[in-house]
Amino acid sequence: MSTTQRSESMNAFFDGFVHSGTTLKEFIDQFDNALRKKVELETTADFNSSNQTIPCSSAFRIEKQFQSVYTNAKFKEVQREAWGMILCNCILISKEGCISTYDVLDEITTNDDHVKSIKYTVYFNNEEVDVKCTCALFEMRGIVCRHALNVCQMNKIHALPEKYVLNRWRKDLKRRYTMVKSSYDDLRQNANSGRYELVVKRCSKLATRVSSSDAHVTAFMLHLDEFENKFKGLTQESGSTKVAETVQTDKGKKILSPHVVRGKGSPPTKRKVPPVEKAVTRRKNKQVRNLYFY
Repeated sequence: MSTTQRSESMNAFFDGFVHSGTTLKEFIDQFDNALRKKVELETTADFNSSNQTIPCSSAFRIEKQFQSVYTNAKFKEVQREAWGMILCNCILISKEGCISTYDVLDEITTNDDHVKSIKYTVYFNNEEVDVKCTCALFEMRGIVCRHALNVCQMNKIHALPEKYVLNRWRKDLKRRYTMVKSSYDDLRQNANSGRYELVVKRCSKLATRVSSSDAHVTAFMLHLDEFENKFKGLTQESGSTKVAETVQTDKGKKILSPHVVRGKGSPPTKRKVPPVEKAVTRRKNKQVRNLYFY
């Protein structure tokens, strides 16, 4: 079975489950296993982020800000940018009102251990604490770059605005999709998902009944507002709180490497040999026979 994906991310997703000799039927059997493995890895990472804290590598307060809210994997990326500030040299170029322009020289080491300096331009708004760098790392990956962090450090900014802390990477938010049951999900079959499904079914049933009248909808929304105000102090927990100690993954038939696959019946035929290779083989065999008999 072959793929025409331009990106390697899709191919890496099925690593260990399919190979070039996988048939369509075997691929269907292994599709659930691949999804189940992905869920296991995500839940384990979520559990580790909620229960393990990576220590800060410096006294930089912005690093500590991301430590408390970002997942471990994303916080490591933030730390790499914080470490990279050591190699940056920041120079103020101009200032117009509240907007300052900086040139940041960043030392980058190439694969052949050659060090070169690259200049980036950073624009900083002192009033709104708005920072933008020409490297566009934040726009592409959602991580504040070392050049912007260096400028913030020069301006004694100890905490970034909330717009630079993306909800996508936060570990202190409840993810709705973690409560939805699926056929390949063995890790989230817990009390939380059961209660979530019960509440959704009940609300759906009530919504169907009250939607026929504006008065009923208004009364229903008033009850919801009252309930929400009563339980406003409920904390938003992370997506999962417990990881099973023993989880069976890769259920079903295991797909082996093409080198160890064994089929039924007679062995598979040899590959088709080109005519040139056949002639060379015959010539070698003839030489061996001549040496043996003479």
